[in-house]
Amino acid sequence: MDLIWIIVLLGATVAVTPLLTRALGRRAGWPLAVLYLLAAGLLIPGAREVLAGNDVTWSTPWIDAVGVDFALKLDGIGLVFAMIALIIGAVVFLYSADYLGEGRQTSFYLVMAAFTFAMVGLVLADDMVLLFVCWELTSLASFLLIARSGRAGETASMRTLLITFVGGLSLLAGLGVIAWRTGTTSISEAFASDVWAKEPGFATLAAILVLIAAFTKSAQFPFHVWLPDAMAAITPVSAYLHAAAVVKAGIFLMLRFSPAFHDVLAWQITLIVAGLFTAGLGGLIAIRQHDLKKLMAYSTVSQLGFITAAIGVGTTGAMVAAVIHTIAHALFKSGLFMMVGVVDHATGTRDLNRLPQLYKAMPVSFVVTILGCASMAGIPPMLGFISKEEILHAFGEAPGGEIAGYLTLAVGALAAVATFVYCGRIVLGGFVDGTSSREIKPVSVPMIGWAALPIVVGLPLAFMASVLNTPVQRAAEAAFPGATIEPDLGLWHGFTLELWVTLAIIAVGTTLLVKRRALMGPIHMETGVPDGATVLAAMTRSLVRVGDRVAGWTRADHPTRHVAVMAGSLLAVLLVGVVAVRSEIAANPLVPNLSRPIDALLLVLLTTAVIGVCTTRSRLAATLCLGAVGILATAQLIGLGAPDVGLTQLLVEALTVIVIMLVLQKLPLRFGHAGAEGRPILTGKILLALGSGLAVGLGAWALTGRRPRAEVADFYLTQGPEITGGDNIVNTILVEFRALDTLGELGVLGFAGVAIIAVLSSVRNRYIDPPAEDNKHHVPVPELSLRPAPSPAQRAIESAWPNVVPLQLMVRFLNPILAVISALLLWRGHNEPGGGFIAALVGSAIVGLIYLSTSRDRQIGPPRMPLWLIGGGIGVAIATGLWGLLAKGAFLEPIHWYIGEVHFSSALIFDLGVYAAVLGLIIVAFNLLGASDSGGLDGAEGTRERVDESVEGELPGPMDTVRGEHVGEADDPPMTDTRVGARTTHLSEGVRPKEQGR
Repeated sequence: MDLIWIIVLLGATVAVTPLLTRALGRRAGWPLAVLYLLAAGLLIPGAREVLAGNDVTWSTPWIDAVGVDFALKLDGIGLVFAMIALIIGAVVFLYSADYLGEGRQTSFYLVMAAFTFAMVGLVLADDMVLLFVCWELTSLASFLLIARSGRAGETASMRTLLITFVGGLSLLAGLGVIAWRTGTTSISEAFASDVWAKEPGFATLAAILVLIAAFTKSAQFPFHVWLPDAMAAITPVSAYLHAAAVVKAGIFLMLRFSPAFHDVLAWQITLIVAGLFTAGLGGLIAIRQHDLKKLMAYSTVSQLGFITAAIGVGTTGAMVAAVIHTIAHALFKSGLFMMVGVVDHATGTRDLNRLPQLYKAMPVSFVVTILGCASMAGIPPMLGFISKEEILHAFGEAPGGEIAGYLTLAVGALAAVATFVYCGRIVLGGFVDGTSSREIKPVSVPMIGWAALPIVVGLPLAFMASVLNTPVQRAAEAAFPGATIEPDLGLWHGFTLELWVTLAIIAVGTTLLVKRRALMGPIHMETGVPDGATVLAAMTRSLVRVGDRVAGWTRADHPTRHVAVMAGSLLAVLLVGVVAVRSEIAANPLVPNLSRPIDALLLVLLTTAVIGVCTTRSRLAATLCLGAVGILATAQLIGLGAPDVGLTQLLVEALTVIVIMLVLQKLPLRFGHAGAEGRPILTGKILLALGSGLAVGLGAWALTGRRPRAEVADFYLTQGPEITGGDNIVNTILVEFRALDTLGELGVLGFAGVAIIAVLSSVRNRYIDPPAEDNKHHVPVPELSLRPAPSPAQRAIESAWPNVVPLQLMVRFLNPILAVISALLLWRGHNEPGGGFIAALVGSAIVGLIYLSTSRDRQIGPPRMPLWLIGGGIGVAIATGLWGLLAKGAFLEPIHWYIGEVHFSSALIFDLGVYAAVLGLIIVAFNLLGASDSGGLDGAEGTRERVDESVEGELPGPMDTVRGEHVGEADDPPMTDTRVGARTTHLSEGVRPKEQGR
């Protein structure tokens, strides 16, 4: 069966997870576990091929322009890690069904399902682009799982994201140089290149970049600090993250790239030294912990150090050791974490100093924990004993001669002693030494059973370890291609050096545990050495201070400083550009027909309008002058023969002026500068504006006025209509040739909408009650007001009924016409001036006219409609891209078809997404900048009472409900009024607007 179906099944699992949690709540773990096991079952046919010595591959073109394929490969390494992710994931989901509290738990199951999807995609990837995408998805999933833990997970999740982000950048750089030097993004083809042997310097650079990335995920020193932070997440997350997912991604990356780097000296030394140091450091810190989960976290750091050091040794035996210990670690560590959850459920604490004696009250859990810790400590007859023997044997083969091997083995043995001691602390401190009288609550049998399953499996596997010979062999051969590897896994290999070292480890560890009470005091003494989280927090604060100082150079309330920096940068760029191409400027003549008499007239008018913006003290006059600048620019564009761009500019200008006016009603009428003090400021503005315009004009004249049409422009003009079937080059570039850029711009629009909602929805009027004698009508009074007294413009807006009657009559006839024009522009955009963006602006003009034709500021449409439009538009655009990927093998590849003689393109559907997103953003701006009540975009629907007050065809608007009384609006001036935000509230003895007559 094709590997792609496993990816499809896991993707479908992510999609159906919200439905399953809605129907089953926390019990959704059961069907999700079945889906994971089904995915593991789909791997079985491929696994048979792999065990027979044949790799299974599948690929399809993905990004043809750069030769990137969506390529999957199942070899020994991919098989081991995919099975770990799926089987351990299934067990964790079954455990979670009893561990989690009542409720849907959608976020947990959804992110966990996405985590598995990304992890399996990572280990099956045979293309560097796909591998990197999945790598980053695992980082995001781990961040979300930790962050969902509430306040305790906020800082921890950010530290995790920061460290893994550094690793992601390093991996991106490493994969980039590998793809550049080998000429391919295919991992298999890159490994087959001869560049690794010919260019040791390049191999060293690539190895360092990859190992930094691997270290950040596998928690190797100095990047180990994030893993204990991850303990803020709930126990099922910790069990999966530590045993099968993120940390295993780092180990996988080292094994995957071992074929290229196992002979690179820097790779070997760094992995061995860092791995052994991490193993010892993690073990010592684990011994000091009181929290069982943190103890487990540092034990993971220690165990991953052993695996990393083995990979660094780089021999065939070391690869076997790394693979078998990865399997053993996944089993005992997932089970032990889940057993910690069992203890926590039973006692309500994980603190070793607060636990009661549990071995009598929880004998099954006691025995299971003993087995798990015995496997981690390398005590026979557990699978962990076999893997630890292989690790010690590998250390003896360390490069550098016999002395280096003995030294590596000795350091590894010392770290293993620490392992034995912290395993003893888990068993004795968790079940035997307790003195607390804390109540022990019953724990469900299924929860204990699923926690015990991975640990108990390690016992029979140790007795029939030969069944793992072939899978481990294939994985080791994939990490060391071309070598003949014959693993001999078993409990007994005679009286070997490794066995004597193991016996010594057990003897020393047992002695230390017997004297544990005497040793605990010195062990827990404060060392004065800050932990990793403290160091990272200090580094973060230092960077924030540096950034704050740099930002201080341009931080000012006055915009002149910002504009000056931009203008200075512009002048510098233009100067450098002119100097760089001065010979070309001198050699080439000006392109003919660049200037016409109308251009001079437009230049004079534009200059006058700009000077008006700079000199006027009226905000309204400045807005009118600014609108004049936009209109004149539109005329220039249309005169140059660019109707698409000109129409877009015109519509944007109209809507921008409306939005500015919405803001102006909340600001003073005049700017702050006045009198003599304002003259230097005004002069500076004029000089800055004229200087910038002159610089840009001269730059355009010098740099582009002498350049003939570019080759890409000729390609679009000559080949575009034939390739796309459309004659409007502007639109076909946007929705076909550069559709990915347009999709990115849609994403920016979506973020802008979210930012507007997040910022402006949080700025609300705060009300206080005035003295009782002044508040007999119980009308709220604003505590803060930008404009202390109502201006004439504000009164015109609030008592606007006489002004909007003509506009409402016009809207009745104009809006249907605009709707038809909008639809026509959308439909014909492929061949004539138009398209989704322009059509959306015309549609937005309809919204703007509706807004302007009402006598009060009010929300347009349902509260969440703009969000659905933005999100739905982006979703439609992405779906169109996926359609092209499935049908043509390339994301956003347009699909063309005919119905009769009419030509259709999927680009039209893409344009529909653009239309919806732009329209939603404009509505967001109107509702939040103009309406005095946002209408509950944050979801608080129903907080305002909406009633139909249609008068002479007026559209219904909101009425305030204040302390149970309705406060209306009237046309005629009220006897007394009090300003509430941008609204007039009437105090005329309960007189209602309709009673006053209109």
